[in-house]
Amino acid sequence: MAMTTMRALALSFAACATLACSTSGSSTASGTAGNGSTGAAANSGAAGVNSGAAGTNSGAGGMTGVAGTTGSGTAGTGGTAGAGGTMPVGGTNGVFSCTPGVQELIVTDCGYPNTTSPPLTTTVFNENEVLRAIRPAGSWPNGVVQMFYSDEHAMTLGVHQVIVKSSSGMTMTDYPVTPLTMNPDSTTNAETGTNMLIGDQSGLDGFLRPMWPVLYITDITNDPANRAGDWQMGGRPSNPNAVFGTWKGAVRTVDNTKNPATVTITPDADPAKNNWNLGPGADPVPAGLAGEGYSAEARWNVTLTPGRSYRLQVLVHDGDQNKVGGDSGEGCVLFCAGGCTDSDGCPSTGTGGTGGNSCPEATLICGPGGVAPSACPSGTICANGCCLPNPQ
Repeated sequence: MAMTTMRALALSFAACATLACSTSGSSTASGTAGNGSTGAAANSGAAGVNSGAAGTNSGAGGMTGVAGTTGSGTAGTGGTAGAGGTMPVGGTNGVFSCTPGVQELIVTDCGYPNTTSPPLTTTVFNENEVLRAIRPAGSWPNGVVQMFYSDEHAMTLGVHQVIVKSSSGMTMTDYPVTPLTMNPDSTTNAETGTNMLIGDQSGLDGFLRPMWPVLYITDITNDPANRAGDWQMGGRPSNPNAVFGTWKGAVRTVDNTKNPATVTITPDADPAKNNWNLGPGADPVPAGLAGEGYSAEARWNVTLTPGRSYRLQVLVHDGDQNKVGGDSGEGCVLFCAGGCTDSDGCPSTGTGGTGGNSCPEATLICGPGGVAPSACPSGTICANGCCLPNPQ
């Protein structure tokens, strides 16, 4: 789809007693949405479940706050005046500090593309608007991250078939992608097709981004600017544990009869539209989200240690893939879990995803838990936790 600006991510926070989340309807830092250059809107007027009139975000390149659902708290006051009210689409620093002792969500521009190293930071994401909301929920140690998707095509869940053409003929290899058996449907054991990272059978797009929905996690408790777990920094992906709504698979075709070889990814036909009907077992859709006919929720089970703060990055591909390198969107949110020190029993969980794949044979592990991205051998690049051949 041809969109020039990214819609604001609508966020709400599902509270939990163990993580000391407040459900009283009292506003946390109400009216602070107009935060100069950041424009972070997640906390303005947060009455009940993000209720009351949201402050109009201001800061340059900020985002317009989304009015929450009705709650018992008093409405927050509007943010201070400033220029701009749409969410930035890339390139800002996206660094915010969590307030000690305050549990909150902060919408942040992921901060890409930019010209810093490693090279993946220059990659453009042209479908950010399909990510309608990201919401951490649950209680320690069973944290949950929910991603809500909507577009004019169904979400791509993964590559279910790879076709390889060569001078000797053509081969087809099938991989399991959870089928849509009804509409809407659900799965609590999502299969996402080929998760291979290199070679003809790879499940990545032309920029080394997974074709299936993935989550990247960075612990930012001690460094608000830390992005070591991001995809752009070589972070390791986590696959979704559950998916609801509608989705489809895709076919990857590798033509080795051409020099250089060409790769095309063709998504399957769309199912019937489901709008925001996500089916049984899905989480409630945050109020105020726009929809374009097809919708889905992807859910990840993660460990969100009390007292630690995290940067959560979600990547997803839409269902048409008609742009060079693949149609992909990213979204980021900071989960501020309050203040804690190691002596309080809140040790760091490190950076990077909680799942993902091991690196292919004879490739180095890089990023969190491996060599520095800059130490990958010549001709390779740190992506998804491995030094992979550079496609550019």
